[in-house]
Amino acid sequence: GALLSGASAAQEFEMVVAEQVLIVSAPGGPRRRAGFSFGPVPVELRAEDLGDDPGAVVEALRADPLLKIDGRFEERPADED
Repeated sequence: GALLSGASAAQEFEMVVAEQVLIVSAPGGPRRRAGFSFGPVPVELRAEDLGDDPGAVVEALRADPLLKIDGRFEERPADED
C-alpha cells in the first residue's frame, strides 16, 4: 500500500537512551536543599548534576514539602562504543 511506497529507500535506525530530567522549583520563595538553590523559576537537573549519590539528593529534594518536583525523559543518542 501507500505506506510502503518509500520502502526502497534505506532506513537508518539510531540508538537512543532516555535520560530523566528533574524540574524543581520553589513556588513559595527561595529554598536551599542538597546544595542547590531554588526559586519560582524551574531548574532542570540531570543525573550528572546530582553528584556521587543521586539517590540521596533526590530523597532530600522530595523530603522538602515546599519544593515542586516534576520530571520528564529526554532522548539523546546512545554513546557508540
